[in-house]
This record gives sequence, C-alpha cells and structure tokens, in this order.
Amino acid sequence: MFIRKAERHELDTIYAIGFDVWGDGLSYEKYVAGCRGSNKYQAGTWYVLIDNDQILSSLIVYQNIFGLKEGCAGIGSVATPNSLRGRGYASDLINSVKKELYINHNVKAIFLHSDIPPKFYQRLGFTTIKGSDCMYISMDTYDFDGSLPAYF
Repeated sequence: MFIRKAERHELDTIYAIGFDVWGDGLSYEKYVAGCRGSNKYQAGTWYVLIDNDQILSSLIVYQNIFGLKEGCAGIGSVATPNSLRGRGYASDLINSVKKELYINHNVKAIFLHSDIPPKFYQRLGFTTIKGSDCMYISMDTYDFDGSLPAYF
C-alpha cells in the first residue's frame, strides 16, 4: 500500500466513494456532475491510498483557502468504499497525509470538520474544538488562537 496524489482520471471513482453518504437523494449522475463542477473540489489536492491499482481510501487537502492561516492545512471528504470500510484504510491514509504535510509542506496544524462522531479522529490525535464540529492536530510549534477555518 502507498499514498499518492490522485490522478485526474481517478476523480469520478473518488467522487463515487462518497455517494452513499453525501449523495443527498440525488441520482448518481447528478451527484457526480455536481462533484465535477465543485469549486471546492477543484481548489484542493486529492490523495489516495492505493493497493494493486485499487483506491482503498481518499481525502482532499486544502491550503491558503477557507480561512486557513499560513502553515495550516485542512483535510476533508475522507472516504473509503463501503465494501472496504472498517479495515483501517482511512486511518492509514490520514496518518500518511499528516506526515506528508508536516515534513514536505511545512504545515504546523491540520484542521477538519467532522460529520461523524469525533472518536474516530480523536484516535488519530485530533482534538475537538469546543462548541464546533471542527477538530485539529498540531505540531508543538503551533499555538492555536481559537480561530476556526470555514467549513470545507
């Protein structure tokens, strides 16, 4: 297994992974079309966890948008195909992307907005920000000032 940035031809597959959770009653075709046209999805960098050319999990990373301060990143749209959930793939991807951001992108703090119970992200080291759905994890050199990024 390894992580890498997603390739353009994989985006529809990535979008499809989240259809059962984020489809909001849309047809599959309308959901994917909405994802393709999403400015939010175009503004980030998609990462995938791969094994034998199969996408096991995906997420998007944002920087310098949504009120994220210098040295901060946001992750969102964490998804694993339904048939592969519960095997630790999303955890592996998140942990690998955290390392990538800290080491190669000079990120000091990573934020996310959790639409699932926070326990999953807390096991990965994220801290819930009281009174919000926002969570973060940081290096020792980051001093959180209480300002939250916009939802992403």
